Amino acid sequence: MRWLRDNWIDALIFTVFAVTVVGIVLFLTGVNPFQGRIASPPRNTNVTGRPATTTSPLTTGQPQSKPAGASGSHAEGGAGAQTPSVTVVPLLPATGNAADASAGANKPAGSTQGSSPAHKPAAGARKPASAAKPAGASISVPAGPEKGVFRVSVGAFANPGNALALAEKLEARGFPVRLEPVGKVTRVAVGPFPSRTSAKNAADKLANYQPQIYRGDTPALEQAYLQVGAYKQLSSARPIVEKLKAAGIGPVVFYYQKPWLKVWIGPLEPSQIATLKARLKDAGFEAVEVR
Repeated sequence: MRWLRDNWIDALIFTVFAVTVVGIVLFLTGVNPFQGRIASPPRNTNVTGRPATTTSPLTTGQPQSKPAGASGSHAEGGAGAQTPSVTVVPLLPATGNAADASAGANKPAGSTQGSSPAHKPAAGARKPASAAKPAGASISVPAGPEKGVFRVSVGAFANPGNALALAEKLEARGFPVRLEPVGKVTRVAVGPFPSRTSAKNAADKLANYQPQIYRGDTPALEQAYLQVGAYKQLSSARPIVEKLKAAGIGPVVFYYQKPWLKVWIGPLEPSQIATLKARLKDAGFEAVEVR
């Protein structure tokens, strides 16, 4: 200690020099002996140590609660996963399936549950077989005069063969059948009937054909047709229809009032008649104009 007291100046100079050298070495090596490890707080915690809550920017800072009926598997995505901050619209009580619940969430106030789109069939879906009207089902008929000439329409066909096949089928069942041209198609009708009630009775028996009751006789022709044949048997018209089809001549329609089935071509404009008559003559037909 006496040496230190007598040589304190030399000791101080040596200490300062040593500290300077050590400081330079530590600076060059990047070592900071005064830096201590500060324990970092756990993630997602606040100053109180409680887990931090995620709030929506639209809320007042209160933690969001899961709405009743919401599925946890869709909102959380697994244990420990962070839930994104979203505004949740509460769902209406489930009505039997998820589609009903989701449809009810977007339903405006005051609407009834029966108007939900979830109860409507998909576009293009085939109707069940039970939707077809069974034979004998009652047909509603608009109000009108009860007496007169009534008929029941059961179909209109651009293909004359289909009209002929249906006419044969209905005649086999005992119905009085009428075929009449309506423009370029052939309408198949049953009748005539003297009253609306008797026409309705026939329509009830033909419910599978979606019948329509109308009042009056065959509509008057507005344009000309060319008749190329008349037959007493419905089946006799098939060969001539096939021959006209092979020659590319048409459209072919039928006029049938028992006992005669007449094969017509049209309707035609006046300027078409002469040209078509020449084509029919070349194909072996004798055409007669009808109006």
